[in-house]
Amino acid sequence: MKNQENKIAANKRLAELLGWSKLIEVGGALVGTPSAGAAESRGQALVPDWMGDWAAAGPLLAQFDIRLIPMSAGVDAAGFLEWYRFYPDKDAAARAAIVKAATHHLERAR
Repeated sequence: MKNQENKIAANKRLAELLGWSKLIEVGGALVGTPSAGAAESRGQALVPDWMGDWAAAGPLLAQFDIRLIPMSAGVDAAGFLEWYRFYPDKDAAARAAIVKAATHHLERAR
């Protein structure tokens, strides 16, 4: 359950930084008012699941100019493995890295 809570918290923080408001959790998903297009959504829409869905996380790569770099001999593999163990698979770890990078970019821009 802790992983689900962390996933929701990460999605919520990114949504807030992207201008979403009135965020609430409904059955393990987030809904809220998007920063743009609120009229088209009748004031409420499903927040993208950046942590769980490549279709949502993928566009963040281009939007924030994020580069995923493959592991190499020059990378601290021990540190990566320590971080990676918190995720069920490599895909989940990569999506989490994307969300973390986008969140960091937006927080620095404030």
